[in-house]
Amino acid sequence: MTCGVTIRAIATRVPTISVSNFDETWFPDIDKQSKLAWQEKWGIEQRFYTDHLRHSPMSLACDAAREAMNLAEVPSHDIDLLITSSTNAMQLAENTQCGLPENVFYPRNSYATKRLLGLDNAMEFDIQNECSSMMDAMQIGHNAIKTGQAKQVLLIVQESTYEVMDRTNVNGMNFGDGYAAIVLSHDDDPTLGIQSQAYQSFSKNYDLATVSWDKHVNTPSHMSFQMAETGASEMGKFVPKYLPKLVKRALAKAQLSNADIDFYVFHQPARKLIDAWCALLDVPHEKTLKIMQQYGCAVSAAMPIAFNLALQQQLIPENGKIIIASPSVGWGFGAQVWQLGELPKCAPEIHQTVLETCNHTKKDVL
Repeated sequence: MTCGVTIRAIATRVPTISVSNFDETWFPDIDKQSKLAWQEKWGIEQRFYTDHLRHSPMSLACDAAREAMNLAEVPSHDIDLLITSSTNAMQLAENTQCGLPENVFYPRNSYATKRLLGLDNAMEFDIQNECSSMMDAMQIGHNAIKTGQAKQVLLIVQESTYEVMDRTNVNGMNFGDGYAAIVLSHDDDPTLGIQSQAYQSFSKNYDLATVSWDKHVNTPSHMSFQMAETGASEMGKFVPKYLPKLVKRALAKAQLSNADIDFYVFHQPARKLIDAWCALLDVPHEKTLKIMQQYGCAVSAAMPIAFNLALQQQLIPENGKIIIASPSVGWGFGAQVWQLGELPKCAPEIHQTVLETCNHTKKDVL
């Protein structure tokens, strides 16, 4: 029997340390003119970092997951499939709590996350496609439900850039940390879910931006984000135009026009990029959200944070059609057309600091 898929709930977490571009404690070795030029190029003015003395990336990711499951009213034992992702390969899962040695590299996050959340009936695995990871996980989870392999799917991304952020390099200022969880569920209405999709990768662009080993880099892991000197200008030649091409391809497959779409949930790499996508797709400003100014680029958590905020602000209508689209700097681009039914439940507050200091405690929320 054909079924549908609904986005039941989304919860996101922004960690506790707020850092502006001109914070001399975090970015002491970058001169003011370089910061100003970089800020104009990317449109990022602030980002949030994880206080590793207070929280582990895994604990914040699990907090978001618990809230998403509570919002969805799906108990842990009903989760059939868990998909996790983290761009930072050096993050250590809380292995000792799961009966594993502390420094085991594999299995990655999914095994530890499954144990910490008590997902006893879930199959688990990790994926990694950098900024596009949550979008890709939504496709995989959607397919698992449509083919009868699962009824309740939990997707988690955790992004902590501490291990790979070179604070002496202006390009290291692009990224902030973020955590997100989404619950996808089986629905009896076969019209709900992904109506069409389009994906494409551009392997020739791998070297424009990557994370590389360098024993001389001043990061804890000796890995750091590297962007070629011409990286931003080269990305400007293909990123602005190829994502709209895939959106148009997905719309054509679904026999829809731009006017049929109620909202666009984009990845959040740079203000000028989103402006270019909107111009090429003729997207009015009220049909999308730009959050990089305040949150930086939170890698694979950026899109779900924007999604959570759009739902908070009631920018997406019930029974609406939305586009979810993301580039991933040359590794892979994609666009999905989703038919929504009842709106996903969303986290009413995403800032960890607020959750810990306002009238209701984190424990009350979770």
